[in-house]
Amino acid sequence: MRKIALICGLCACLWGYDEIIINENEMKVNGIKLINVGTKDFDTRGIPFNAVIDFDDKTSVAQSSSFETVVVNIYKREGEYVEKGDLICDISSNELSTLFFDFTNTRERLKIASENEKKDKMLYESGVISRREYQLSYLTMNELKLKYNETFAKLDLLGVSRSFMEGGKQGRYGFPIVARASGVLSVAPRQIGQKINAFTPYVRISLKDNSFLGRIRIPAHLAHTVEKGDVLLDQSGKNIGYIDTISVAIDRDTNTILAVAKITAKEYKVGEMVEVYIGGNLPQNSMLIPSSSVLKIDNDYVVFVRTKNGFLPTKVNVTEERDNSFGITKGVLKPNMQIATGSIIILQGMLSGLGSGDENAN
Repeated sequence: MRKIALICGLCACLWGYDEIIINENEMKVNGIKLINVGTKDFDTRGIPFNAVIDFDDKTSVAQSSSFETVVVNIYKREGEYVEKGDLICDISSNELSTLFFDFTNTRERLKIASENEKKDKMLYESGVISRREYQLSYLTMNELKLKYNETFAKLDLLGVSRSFMEGGKQGRYGFPIVARASGVLSVAPRQIGQKINAFTPYVRISLKDNSFLGRIRIPAHLAHTVEKGDVLLDQSGKNIGYIDTISVAIDRDTNTILAVAKITAKEYKVGEMVEVYIGGNLPQNSMLIPSSSVLKIDNDYVVFVRTKNGFLPTKVNVTEERDNSFGITKGVLKPNMQIATGSIIILQGMLSGLGSGDENAN
């Protein structure tokens, strides 16, 4: 106790705060409690961040168009299970009609060019035509093959039925769109007449049910606090996932790094922004104290250290703010000390002699 009194007396000399005289009965009446320095007996979920819920591209397949289209019929809706090749909807647009005409025209020209190439190859091998004449035939065929593959890939990415592409077997109203994989339709057209914007996925099939990611922007100065594998908590303290990857590059526009979390909880929706908490690591040479033990007086963060006769206001250096706690530099508070918590605003009032003051730092 003498050591604590000596330390407290030294702090009073250095920082200019007088000891607050208060007995245990007054503490009890005013709702002031004690907590041991270094204790874990307080609830802290970590540092708060915002996470945007998104699909996990590794476990889903998307279908999109490079131009605007319109939905003209619907066969499957969001939430339904589909097998690869199942009809989802019919779509239509002038650009799609032009692309399909180009595809079928190229296909027919390729058939003719392939036959000509085979004939010219036989004639060249028989010595009837020159190598140059055969090469022209070969190059024409390959040029058409490249164009055919290009138009086929565009239609296939869009999800147009291959049987329709190969045989012209039309859907009920327009171009039939089929599932490119088996799974749950997590995104699908909702109504007839819906416009599908260019380069926007309008069909997404989740290979695993509710496999979501959380994209979290971490301020550069907090990058050291988050590591791969760190647990994500929600506002109630429930475990909802973990950090899967962390970018090694800083986004100069936002001065943040991107952390991607695997979301294991099932109640979230894509596009939703949720508040999450990451415990992570404290800055070097730091310790945690509850935020209910800290007051901000002017520009100082102050805790109230228990003395024989009451409390001594003591300045601390805050290194990090967390949920329900502060990280402070070690050294000022010793493990054998006790600090006030609870209604410590009363102590500030007693310090100023006015009986009132600023609110808690949190």
